[in-house]
Amino acid sequence: METLIEFEEAAIGYDEELPLISPLTLSINKGEHCLIMGESGVGKSALVKTILGILCVWEGQFQLFEREMTDPPAVLLSYIRKKIGLLPDRGILLQGMTVYQNLALQLKYGHVMASHKIEERLDPYLEEFGLHALLDLYPCDLNADQTKKVGFVRAILNNPDLLILDDPYEGLDDQGIRRINDALGRIVAEGETTILLFSRKKILPGPFYKKIGYLTPRGLTGSDETLLRSERES
Repeated sequence: METLIEFEEAAIGYDEELPLISPLTLSINKGEHCLIMGESGVGKSALVKTILGILCVWEGQFQLFEREMTDPPAVLLSYIRKKIGLLPDRGILLQGMTVYQNLALQLKYGHVMASHKIEERLDPYLEEFGLHALLDLYPCDLNADQTKKVGFVRAILNNPDLLILDDPYEGLDDQGIRRINDALGRIVAEGETTILLFSRKKILPGPFYKKIGYLTPRGLTGSDETLLRSERES
């Protein structure tokens, strides 16, 4: 079974002298959908940025898709990022582009897809999430619910190997939450994408999560058959 994420005794954070998580041991294989919960400031965003190669690990080992990521070259980062779909906190969109341009960007340049193929790929998602009326608007014209829906669709468009969702339910109305949950259930059933979901709030996990972790000021602990471990030295 392919290992998508592997941290071994890693120190993670913005400051080498004051890592937010240390030591972190975390392994996620293909199909091992994972939920990590924790309050603001405990290291969720730093962990996401480390997975994306924006932050480095200060100590220990880190692999993505079975490739060493301690000091990755640019070509490897580009390859890895094409395999990841990301919904950042607040569903961040590019402000100078319309909703359509935000959605089409990775299809047009990441996969060199023709315009008519882009529209064919987008249309089912636009229908499902009610986004047709928003296509010519800019991110500044959207409310939090609309921004999060657009960001979620952008994250799943390419059928990524790894889907990272950072607080996907924040700002959504009940209908938006149901639509995201329905889409996640479909993604799990298709079996091609592994989900890594981060949440500031404790949420009732879906039945498909194989690993559940809790970030606290003392690090990452977990529950299930395989524990997610990160306990600070006292």
